[in-house]
Amino acid sequence: MTSIPICSLIIVNYKGIRQTKDCLKSLQKLAYPEQQLDVILIDNCSQDESVNTLSELFPQVRVFVNSENNFAKALNLGISQAKGQYIGFLNNDATLDSHWLEILVKLLEKHKNVGAASGKLLFKDGRINSVGIQQLPNFFWRDVGFGEKDSGQYNTEREVEGLCWAAVLFRRECLEIVGQIDEDFVMYFEDVEYSKRCQKQGWKMLYTPTAIAHHEYRGSSKGSKLTEYFCNRNRFLYLAKHEPLQLAASIHTSDFFTHKQYDLLLESLFVAIKKLYEYQKPEIIETVLPQLSDKLAVIYSRLKVDRILSRLQVVRGDRKMSIAIYDHGLHFIGGGQKYVATMASLLQNQFDITFITNKPVAISDLESWYGLNLSECKIKVIPLPFYEKRGMQCIDSSIITDDLENPFDEIARESKNYDIFINANQLEKVKPLSPISVFFCHFPNTFRNRHFAVDDYTFIIANSQFTVKWLDKRWNLKPTFMLYPPVEMETVKVPKENIILAVGQWEAGGTKKQIELIKAFRSLLADYPEQMQGWRLVLVGSSIPKNPYLKTVQNLLKQDAGAIELKVNADLEEVKSLYAKASIFWHACGLGEVNPQRFEHFGMATVEAMQNRCAPIVFNGGGQVEIVENRRSGFLFNSVEELCHHSHQLIVNPDLLAEIQAVAYQRSQYFILAHFEEKVKHFFEIIHKEYATIRLPNPADVAQIVDINREG
Repeated sequence: MTSIPICSLIIVNYKGIRQTKDCLKSLQKLAYPEQQLDVILIDNCSQDESVNTLSELFPQVRVFVNSENNFAKALNLGISQAKGQYIGFLNNDATLDSHWLEILVKLLEKHKNVGAASGKLLFKDGRINSVGIQQLPNFFWRDVGFGEKDSGQYNTEREVEGLCWAAVLFRRECLEIVGQIDEDFVMYFEDVEYSKRCQKQGWKMLYTPTAIAHHEYRGSSKGSKLTEYFCNRNRFLYLAKHEPLQLAASIHTSDFFTHKQYDLLLESLFVAIKKLYEYQKPEIIETVLPQLSDKLAVIYSRLKVDRILSRLQVVRGDRKMSIAIYDHGLHFIGGGQKYVATMASLLQNQFDITFITNKPVAISDLESWYGLNLSECKIKVIPLPFYEKRGMQCIDSSIITDDLENPFDEIARESKNYDIFINANQLEKVKPLSPISVFFCHFPNTFRNRHFAVDDYTFIIANSQFTVKWLDKRWNLKPTFMLYPPVEMETVKVPKENIILAVGQWEAGGTKKQIELIKAFRSLLADYPEQMQGWRLVLVGSSIPKNPYLKTVQNLLKQDAGAIELKVNADLEEVKSLYAKASIFWHACGLGEVNPQRFEHFGMATVEAMQNRCAPIVFNGGGQVEIVENRRSGFLFNSVEELCHHSHQLIVNPDLLAEIQAVAYQRSQYFILAHFEEKVKHFFEIIHKEYATIRLPNPADVAQIVDINREG
């Protein structure tokens, strides 16, 4: 050598202070000019005192901290920081003889077509660890000479298929041309894969017996399970990149298959198929993918295989994640429907959203009813023959007894066509077949039975603490979290009028208690005729055709409508106008009931009224008590008499009425859209990130993973 080149030596440390100290001490004894030596230590997220201790002991060493526990990524970081013409990789549990570096540098200087060189790697007891690596049948690899006594049988310099990276020296030019080490490999087999890439670029790998290094085998990786896992996993990645036509055949020869570690097998092949798409031409992919699918379908269900391939489209960015939102009552106007429609409006730009329902309804209907933009959403109507034959407008799951076939299996089959299936209206008999599923529970209306499927959902979201309590009592389930519905109904402020407003569906069972409200208002008129002069009761709500309960109410008012008005299926603008003008809001759902499902499970209409400065007087039960703070932001009542009493208080005391209205408005801001939007977007962003990202395995966790998945 006319001039001595700078050499960078990269050592990766993970919780190996003792071994790394020995390694660095051996570098201090190298027969190589200290000023030409660039030693780089990459700490692989040790979370111990490694960085501080080693920096103090070896101040001349440049220390960097990797962002994750990934050996391949650590080497890439070291390469990016290296100053040398030659760049070496050293395991932290390796030590070098004093002439190791000098010999390899001379070798690389002499042979310009050699990309990397290594010497004889020995165990501490003198047996051979590696004198190169060699391919075996079925694309397994071994260290040449492993475990043999060193009797001079490998004392000839020779070209090899690859080199063990426990102690190796690369030419910088080779590293730059071949490119980064594949970080998806994490650790192990990355040396085999990189050697293949070097050979494809025309670089030779050279072994020389005179450069001696010693290796404390697996001194830092702590056992064979780590090696077995990554070598088997990364073998699939190697084949996907370099021998794709052998990928399907390699499944049955893998240790994952023979040890029945099917979860690890599928996880590894998922990453391998991604590699296949990244590195192979379309005609190769079209040949290999059906082979893989057929092989995997024998081990797993066809549904599981389809899920993997579908998810890969999202991972690769070929399409958005798809969401199906099933609501059997979507054709009715209601708080639960608005709840999930609002969620869809927030997510439609990031996800491909389809509403699934059983009765005809249009996107324009939803937009009109709830004042939302749902222009990116679609609707798919799937009629259910069981209900169609009976002419039923309401899809009531409670009539499906254990002796009947489940009519909702049709919805279950449809759910498998989406990445996320959302059961928006707590229909407990729909089994989700999508990879991810969310069950929105407004209340657990039924009890567990033969067709009960809520246990199969990935996530459960409740709309109130009242619902949380009954989820536990009835189904012994706890929600993932509680999410209050979004309420955004504030209108232009106008002078208040003497209107008592009640907003609620005209349900056939009369659960909104409109008849009781009429009786209460008539009682007020009778008891306080002068003070009630000019006051009106306005009852607003949607209804199905031929509603017997609504007919009863209409007949009741035919006798004497007085100051009572009915607004059936009023449009949004009319409802907003009434909220703006009304002074008092009534809600009696739950009055006189013992069955908790007939209570108001939250009370969106109550919040809407409060946002428009209506003083709420609501039944003391269900979700209403989570909204109205008694005698502060409204009143809670337990009987018609209490309802009338509180109403009379407000009617005769304008100052109290104004005070309650103001505090009610302040309280209503707790339930505004912004809070709901923040939680919804955060939740689905987490789901998207997990689903659309392949998370690389952390070596620190692998031994535990392998133990869990090993059978027998």
